[in-house]
Amino acid sequence: MAKDYYFIFYSALAVLLLTGVRPAAKGTWHEEALSLKVSKGLLGFCAAAIMLHHMSQTIYFAKEDPGILLFMVDIGVCFVGMFFFFSGYGLYSSLRDKPDYLKGFLRHRLPAILIPFYICNFAFIIGSCLWGFKMEGKELLPYLTGVILMNNQMWYVVEIFFLYLLFYLVFRLVKNRDAACLVYGVCVVLLIAGSLFLGHDTKTPTQGLWFHGEWWYNTTFLMFVGVLFARWEKQLLGFFRKFYGISLILSVLCTAFFYNRTMYMLQTAGYWHEWTGYPGYKEKWQTLAVQTPFVFFVVLTVILVTQKIRLGNKAMDLLGSIALELYLIHNLFLTYMPIKNRVGYIIACYAASAAAAVLLHLIDRKLIGLAGKVGAGKKQSRKD
Repeated sequence: MAKDYYFIFYSALAVLLLTGVRPAAKGTWHEEALSLKVSKGLLGFCAAAIMLHHMSQTIYFAKEDPGILLFMVDIGVCFVGMFFFFSGYGLYSSLRDKPDYLKGFLRHRLPAILIPFYICNFAFIIGSCLWGFKMEGKELLPYLTGVILMNNQMWYVVEIFFLYLLFYLVFRLVKNRDAACLVYGVCVVLLIAGSLFLGHDTKTPTQGLWFHGEWWYNTTFLMFVGVLFARWEKQLLGFFRKFYGISLILSVLCTAFFYNRTMYMLQTAGYWHEWTGYPGYKEKWQTLAVQTPFVFFVVLTVILVTQKIRLGNKAMDLLGSIALELYLIHNLFLTYMPIKNRVGYIIACYAASAAAAVLLHLIDRKLIGLAGKVGAGKKQSRKD
């Protein structure tokens, strides 16, 4: 049976992550653990793991036995949490280290996410139609613009767009950095609460309405955690290094505890405990209250481990360079790949998604480069 061979995908992820591991010398630390190069490689690994998470869900929701892939069905939040953490960390560390960072923020940050979003969205629509997806004429414009997501896995870019914009506005208007961090944190919490109260999308066939569904908010808080970590990075790393052993042990224990609580809540209450006339807000808050610390401690454990162990290799670097495109396009193949054997299905989805992501990344880089030149030209014209 196919499920007897699912272990090969865990093995492949382990090889990807552990190839090239280099422990720090005794008494020293891996000082580049949070650098852009290392973090992008780690996010490349996370993108590959998110794909396996989604494929495991596909098998599970088709009422097939996922075997040992059952573990991956509810664990994707940890990898998405890594994306949010490093996004928040990257924003504030750039603000901290680069003079006049906010002056070119919108010109540099937004095209880097919006161009891949629209290119991948267009590719997804074309691919879906070629594979037989039928849409009404009135649906085309909402899908093309992304006002309704035909591929609801693209939610991440929509949300990160608003989180970037909030960061820009808050830190432009609030000059005191500590106060700005507090205001930004309040905005993130309000965004989470608003999304939770919207419930699930029952109006569109693709569940594509913005901010409807727990995936829109159950990892968002890690964005704020990343900002806080960068704000007090020196102090936090100093503390964790001073009490490294006990910090790592406690973080692992808390991860295990909140994983257990999260699985319990997902099975007994969960985000889908709702029906007509009952929105299930209580159950949603209860589940979020244990899942958020679970994701937090997973991320913290990874950060602590990488203080002593250097993760990274060429494969992770490659995946890191195409991570956004890989994240955005793989649902096309998950949905339409015409392979019944599940092992072959997963392998084919990985191969097709990686090939498509490389091609789309090349297109995105060209267009982002052109957008940068246009923006620089307009700026120069204003100076003239």
